[in-house]
Amino acid sequence: MILASMVVFATAASTELSERINHAAGALERLQIDEVPLALLTFSLGLAWFAWRRWREMQLELQHRLSIERALALKQSELRELSRRVTEAQEGERRLLAHELHDELGQSLNAIKIEAVVVRNQSRDRMPEIHRAALAVIRLTDHVYEVVRSMTGRLRPVALDELGLAGAIEHGLAGWRQLAPATEFLWRVGNLPAKLDEAVAMAVYRVVQESVTNILRHAAATQVVIALESDRQQSRLHLAVRDNGRGADLATARRGLGLLGMRERMEGLGGSLTIASRPGDGFLVEATVPVHCREPAGGRA
Repeated sequence: MILASMVVFATAASTELSERINHAAGALERLQIDEVPLALLTFSLGLAWFAWRRWREMQLELQHRLSIERALALKQSELRELSRRVTEAQEGERRLLAHELHDELGQSLNAIKIEAVVVRNQSRDRMPEIHRAALAVIRLTDHVYEVVRSMTGRLRPVALDELGLAGAIEHGLAGWRQLAPATEFLWRVGNLPAKLDEAVAMAVYRVVQESVTNILRHAAATQVVIALESDRQQSRLHLAVRDNGRGADLATARRGLGLLGMRERMEGLGGSLTIASRPGDGFLVEATVPVHCREPAGGRA
């Protein structure tokens, strides 16, 4: 603006523009043309004042928006921390329930089966009806035990405590291969840290579990590739689950709550989860999470 004003001044001075305008306006004195510059100056000052007011209002509005964004970011951080603690409490309850099912109900079922086996052996030749009933009790006991074992695995994978994250995923793959024998499962694992945070290991396992469950239910895939590795500093884990199924258009597809919950869990641990897919090109689920959980700034309450 300063440069433009200087150019206009130099041009007007060199051409004596003002004198020429005054000379030309003299013939139109009855129309008061010579008063127009003062009116234009007043109009320009009014525009400058209006622009200053709008600038001040914009500054106040910007400050208000920034304060709202800071408050929103704080609330989101609090919600993620609340989600993380709820998830930890949920996993603790699942672990307790799984142990109760395994120890109490499992022992009771074993005791029932032992008694049924004794009755079966005692009644083999003398009481055929009791013998058949004992066999039925043994079959039902075995069935209930398998149901309890399956429920225990869904509630809390025992292999995660005994074998670690990689071993738990391999153990889960054995079961998934039995459920879908026509699907090829490829497992690739890199150099993982010797010790993982329990919440991180459980979150990664749950992402694999949820991803494979969705693939078996909806993808109609013939191949599933699961890759897990850590970076060179071994500070973050990288998980990728890819299938060659039917895929979907993510712009129109309805998102499931399972993967949404996994994303919230990953973000609560300081990580991230992304989903990519195209119709006919399968799904790709990628997760990145720190090896160790981040504690909130104020510590645990």
